[in-house]
Amino acid sequence: MKKSILIIISIFATVFCTAQSYNFEQGVKAFKEDNLEQALDFFGRELNDNPKNPVAYFYCAVIYKYNENYAAALSNINNSIKNFTKKDKEWLASAYKLRADINVEIENFDKAFEDYALAIKMTPNDLDFYIDRAQVYFDLKKYEKSESDYRQVLKIDESNLLGWAGLGRNYLSQKKYNEAEQTLNKLIKLDPEYTGGYYYRSLLYIEQKKYDEAINDIFQCFLIDETDRQVRSLFVSFAKKNPSLALSKVNAKIAANPQNDSWYFIRAQIQETKSNFISAIEDYSKVMELTDVRFKSSILEYRADCYKNAGVYSKSIADYTESISLDSTNAYMYGYRADAKRLMGDYQGAINDFTLAINIEPREDWFYYRRGWVKDEFLKDYKGGLDDYNEAISINKDYAYTYLNRGRLYFEKLNSPEKGKLDFERILLLDSIVKSEGNCKHFALFHLGRKNDAIQWANKIIEQYPTEGNYYDLACLFSLMNEQKDAIENLTLAFQNGYRDFTHLSKDDDLDNIRNTPEFKNLVLEWQEVFENSLKVELNERPLMTEKKSETVTIPMAPKGSGIYEVSCKVNDLRLNFIFDTGASEISISQTEALFMLKNGYLNSNDIMGKQSYMDANGNISIGTKIRLRQVDFGGLILENITASVVHNDKAPLLFGQSALGKYGKIIIDNQKNTITIIKEN
Repeated sequence: MKKSILIIISIFATVFCTAQSYNFEQGVKAFKEDNLEQALDFFGRELNDNPKNPVAYFYCAVIYKYNENYAAALSNINNSIKNFTKKDKEWLASAYKLRADINVEIENFDKAFEDYALAIKMTPNDLDFYIDRAQVYFDLKKYEKSESDYRQVLKIDESNLLGWAGLGRNYLSQKKYNEAEQTLNKLIKLDPEYTGGYYYRSLLYIEQKKYDEAINDIFQCFLIDETDRQVRSLFVSFAKKNPSLALSKVNAKIAANPQNDSWYFIRAQIQETKSNFISAIEDYSKVMELTDVRFKSSILEYRADCYKNAGVYSKSIADYTESISLDSTNAYMYGYRADAKRLMGDYQGAINDFTLAINIEPREDWFYYRRGWVKDEFLKDYKGGLDDYNEAISINKDYAYTYLNRGRLYFEKLNSPEKGKLDFERILLLDSIVKSEGNCKHFALFHLGRKNDAIQWANKIIEQYPTEGNYYDLACLFSLMNEQKDAIENLTLAFQNGYRDFTHLSKDDDLDNIRNTPEFKNLVLEWQEVFENSLKVELNERPLMTEKKSETVTIPMAPKGSGIYEVSCKVNDLRLNFIFDTGASEISISQTEALFMLKNGYLNSNDIMGKQSYMDANGNISIGTKIRLRQVDFGGLILENITASVVHNDKAPLLFGQSALGKYGKIIIDNQKNTITIIKEN
């Protein structure tokens, strides 16, 4: 907010600054240096000496709005407007616009729209006023009026990127997908370096379930601005739809720049979505090698979470402890360590850590809820559990799981079924939308005697989010219903999808109705063995941080003149001779070879990715088909999932570009010996 107002001020400052007082000049200086308290003091002195200075009032209004003191902001901007003259129309228009923004904050929308209209009337070609008003209309879901403002922007300046982006977003929100795509395509053509086009088009593709296209767009968006954490988070989220595609993109970036810690971090997060926790741990360890020591505490937290999810609780606790040693004021580290101790079976240690967390953040309901759960579920301290549940609900009345635990405590342990019923009914109001995790409405329905409704809701959860946690919850639900076969089937699906919390499972009284059956005992033993064996392999046979080694391979090449050589390699096990072209950017093959490979099984339909433009060493551009080469064997060095171009020309040469070869490692070309030497770091 302040930045945009500062731009407005800088445009018109010359109108007033040539003969301003010392206090005013010092106020402006402090404002520009972000010392807002000092700025207010100087502007206050200025207004005491010159009570009709409209710009001083304007600055004060900006600062008060920034500090969310809207009454003072309104008072100052009203005085500013009162003291401007008609000849100061640019300043006056900005003042009306600022008052409109303040009224938006206090949801006085009618007044806001009156002021936007006055501002636009005074300066009808100021695009910012239309764009700001369009945003307010959009937020209020008044899409037609928002569209009208964006179209006015484009009528004044058809190249305005915000106008096109806003219009595309409007169409997307109304599910007018064709219009949205056409608009966003035009935006991207107007400026391929503008992130907004790719961002909104990725959201469009997600809604249309075009997941690969969405991943490509959000990745491109992040490449343009690698500092945007929201875009990075979206890329990781979209990666769940096709982890292989997302990982291939990230792996290529790591190969090109192995010292960039952000790509290892992103790869670790994608690995977590695939439950490849040990691989994620390796990458987080690499991040700690490369990143600033100031961020070590945060990376330790991420790695500790991975250890916890992998079932390696001792290492998880060790990482949380080290993180706490670096920042002992972070209450959540104590809370997360408490949860790891719970999973390890150290219930008193968990309570102690939750208590430490509460001492630092006494208004965080999750700490009380979790501590109450440990007391109630695992230590059978029902009064202590109830006290913590009550405290959690007094802080946050909207967290459904606290009501579930308290309702069960009332219902099953404290002989207060009516109080329990009230808690279960409260859950039905709170838990009305299916979520990826944290659902408990099906349990509330069961406890209220609505068995069929409970099963229907649980099935709805599984249909949308077939995760290990949701299968486990469904197993618990069927166990509570004494439907043993269905409970075992869903517990099996939970294990198959990655559920590994055997400590919790051994204590969870939801499973008491199946706990002593041979099927349950055999199933748990079987999956415990699978889990422990796989963990031994991951932790022992695959060290977390391997010693760096390099491999050197020298390959002969036949000179073809003008810096071009012919080299031999195998593509998907097919031996081919390629032209090594120092000017080409990737691998390309002719239509003849591609058809031969497709016909003889060296390529399949899944390897065909779409169309792209291809440039050769002379700068000639051709339209080709983009394909994926599953494996390229270059002198014994293997490169996997490499993108290549099929040039629609039967006589086109097979080209191996230097940038593609560079993904193997460092390249040394010996023109005298006619060899290529590749030094690959493992």
